[in-house]
Amino acid sequence: MRYVVTCFLERDELCSFIIYGGSIHEASVTFEKTLKVASPLNDYVELSDGKQVKVGSILAYRIDEVKPLF
Repeated sequence: MRYVVTCFLERDELCSFIIYGGSIHEASVTFEKTLKVASPLNDYVELSDGKQVKVGSILAYRIDEVKPLF
């Protein structure tokens, strides 16, 4: 299943991207693990469009299910 992650960044910026997982819990755990392993000072999360977001700039995030069209 697909889930959209919306990150709330410093300076009132937002970024959104898609992650995949068997359930919303699995996707959330995987994303949280990625953030915990990364160094907040010098590691980045690379998004599918090539944009890099500094881990330390992510203030909060939200994960929502992408509902199928059919």
